Amino acid sequence: MIPPHQIIMDEPPPPYSASPPTSGVRISPRLSPRLPSLKTSRPNSSCGPQNQAKIKHLPVHLPNQPVHRFPKEFGFYRAAGSASDFIISYHADDPHILFYISIHAGTSKQPSVVLHALPHASAPYLATANLHVFSETAAINIYDSPTSVIKAQSAETSDSSMVFIVQLPGSGSKVQFAWRQNQERDLISLDSRNNGLKLVNCDTGEIVATWTRPSFSTKKLGKMNFLVEDRSRLGERFELMAVITILSIMERERRKRINSV
Repeated sequence: MIPPHQIIMDEPPPPYSASPPTSGVRISPRLSPRLPSLKTSRPNSSCGPQNQAKIKHLPVHLPNQPVHRFPKEFGFYRAAGSASDFIISYHADDPHILFYISIHAGTSKQPSVVLHALPHASAPYLATANLHVFSETAAINIYDSPTSVIKAQSAETSDSSMVFIVQLPGSGSKVQFAWRQNQERDLISLDSRNNGLKLVNCDTGEIVATWTRPSFSTKKLGKMNFLVEDRSRLGERFELMAVITILSIMERERRKRINSV
């Protein structure tokens, strides 16, 4: 368990009184998941014409599918025309960009990492992370409504790349999650290379998400996969924290590579 001085999270009120830095911030509508196409199977030859006609006109009932801001799987790619910014999309050549991520130097007054609500740098914030220069911590802001901001802090520990706490919906309980290196025993169950990270529920040990580095790519920076079937039980704040913390890890690694040259 992480000592209290390493992990800090304000009580997420609600109602919230703090406001995001951008005036008139409006969060874009959530993305609807892509529904699989329905294919009509060939009717059995033993069915008569009348039965076949009835089959064709049967109503199709789709189960209610929750709408999530992020798809189950997506990739991080370098943004065109930028040396440091990148984007989130389904694949490298997908013309439909989901989100834009702005990266700012440590000397900038802007947050180190900004996850925008739309696929361009001028869009409102969804989440930000400020990487502390002299410690392995990051100050995180989550903008889950146009007029509220949740402040949290994430820290790197001896056995985790990043640890954070989220208040789950419904119960209101606070749960700690940690990004950790994939172990050899995880490779079969996760179908993943050892050069990635897994997001673990520290209370239950459940692996709720993974992030993998590409073996070789000049454009792709990584792939994220939510493993939980019912993501609604974790809530949107969890998803935003999961994404902004992995972005923080990626940016911290990038800075270390630059400083080591």
